[in-house]
Amino acid sequence: MNNRDPRQPRVLVVDDERQNLQMLSVVLRNEGYLVDTADSGEAALERARSTTPDLVLLDILMPGMDGFATLERLKGIAGASTIPVIFLSGLEDLETKLKGFSLGAVDYVTKPFHIEEVRARVRIHLQLALARQSLVLEQASRLRSLASAQKRLQVLPSDLPEANFSVLYESAQEAGGDIYDVLAVGKGIHGFLVADVSGHDVGTSLLASAARALFRQNTGPMYSPEETFNLVNRVLAGWLPPGRFLTACYALLNRNTGRLSVVGAAHPPAAILDASGKARSLDVEGDVLGAFPDARFGRIDTRVSKGDRVVLYTDGLVENIGGGRTWNTEGDRVLRELERLSDVPLGELPSRLSAGLSDGTRDDDVLALAFEV
Repeated sequence: MNNRDPRQPRVLVVDDERQNLQMLSVVLRNEGYLVDTADSGEAALERARSTTPDLVLLDILMPGMDGFATLERLKGIAGASTIPVIFLSGLEDLETKLKGFSLGAVDYVTKPFHIEEVRARVRIHLQLALARQSLVLEQASRLRSLASAQKRLQVLPSDLPEANFSVLYESAQEAGGDIYDVLAVGKGIHGFLVADVSGHDVGTSLLASAARALFRQNTGPMYSPEETFNLVNRVLAGWLPPGRFLTACYALLNRNTGRLSVVGAAHPPAAILDASGKARSLDVEGDVLGAFPDARFGRIDTRVSKGDRVVLYTDGLVENIGGGRTWNTEGDRVLRELERLSDVPLGELPSRLSAGLSDGTRDDDVLALAFEV
């Protein structure tokens, strides 16, 4: 359905027989519809481009371009691919009907017409089209609300300047499935989390928001990083739908002692760029979160010094499955790019790193979080 008043939909009637065009036009106009007519497939396509009807009644047997070819061409017109099409034909064989449905027709009316049947089928398919449009608009509104809520929940560098971090988050969909968080665990102690929820639908975005809240509830001075992961995993394993899981990396930085603790859950490794410009990986082994209750998570503790930088990221930063790139094979490339960017201000590092690694074919969320000791 288009943006016209839904109380007066527009119907396009396509038939090479003038008598049929006249009869259907009168019947539908008497019902309150706006009616356009076309006596050929070519004329129908021109009408569809100029008026964008809400429904098409399309004859199959026409000279030149028949109804099947017209429908195929119609589906390729911008803004017309979802217009419901009811085929009109004197052919009643199953093969013809199945071909019409396979091309995307929503219904089939046989000739000679029964006027009440035509009225009923037009009415019901316009109602269905309007309902679909309402559903799409409602879902789009919810997505916008969800995306807005996600942005409000995200911690910005200006919200927690003492954490000394910067972040790039670009979602492939309107609302994303990647998660990041920065937490003040204690004076001079901060936790940095990145995670990725499996899947790319609206449910993924909802799970991401819920998982972020769950991490927050189980992070603090009383929990070690692996205890946080164990607590979160037990909840997720009993809550996530089958086939859903998270990968994650959590870094706990204690600036008071110069110690960095990193816990991983089948996630791309953390990367450290030391103050001298040399980069290295902290590749921590671990199971995914939420797949089973007795998962195990590795931990690495390392010393860091003032000026060292740590980068956490999700797989969308480097992956291009079609081109054979995965985070398992691109770790060295990330390190080389970090070394090349060693003099870049911290606030620019995530975006510059993303730009340096991109080949323009990403179709996943991109998240990179950098913090400096």
